[in-house]
Amino acid sequence: MINYYDILEVHYEVSTDELKRSFRTLIKKYHPDIHGQNKLWAESKTKTIIQAYKTLSNSTSREHYDKRYKHLLYTYSKHKPREKTETTAATGAVQEHVRTIFTDLLNGHIHHAIKNHERLLKDYAGVDFFSSLNKRDSIDCLFLLAEAYEKLDKFDMAISLYEFILEKGKGNTHRSHLLHEVKERIRNIYCRHLARRAAPEKALGYYEKVLRLKLYKNENAFIHKKIAECYLTLKAYENALRHLNIALSLKPNLQGAHKLKTKLKQHIPDFAL
Repeated sequence: MINYYDILEVHYEVSTDELKRSFRTLIKKYHPDIHGQNKLWAESKTKTIIQAYKTLSNSTSREHYDKRYKHLLYTYSKHKPREKTETTAATGAVQEHVRTIFTDLLNGHIHHAIKNHERLLKDYAGVDFFSSLNKRDSIDCLFLLAEAYEKLDKFDMAISLYEFILEKGKGNTHRSHLLHEVKERIRNIYCRHLARRAAPEKALGYYEKVLRLKLYKNENAFIHKKIAECYLTLKAYENALRHLNIALSLKPNLQGAHKLKTKLKQHIPDFAL
């Protein structure tokens, strides 16, 4: 269940006027037009804010929502383990750090956000963003953080964050567009940055990871062609031919395939062009 009170950043007993003020503030804050490259993320954020406001601003739908909300709170409080007193201060410090990082990212202060993130990882083991923010904000924060690392060419950290988001988002149909964006970014980092700079043996591993993303046929055809090129460089001609055939089965008119066929013909005499 999505916590609409958290989404709108208000208390459970919020008045109608306070609810409206918070809604207007958040709509301005997350408007897609002011978030540039993060437009898709901002559109998703705005859509959730509008849905939350529609539900809580109507007395009937709010009453139905509150019944479910109270039941959820009761169930959670009944089963939630007691926190150790000595960890309370540390937990509060981590939460403050995470919220500061999120605010910096939303305001475009990526260098400061990354500096705080790396300090957080150094000072506290096993930092869990989901215990500091609600689930939606946690995903948004991690996405913006991964994007910040990507912009600064810190690809290993960016990849680890993107892949974590993908794993967390499995089965979430409401944010499918965001997950597709994450897949594209993972593909671009592996193909355009890491694989290009790597030796063929290592590049093969990167391309195999991209195939596991289960992208569209045309994209997979391109990846199989790149794998074929790696095997050709490694003089593993049979493997190169196998992946080239897969690529052509996915996209018969694949650009660059004929050139690759010509090279393979030199090493596999009975291979018909």
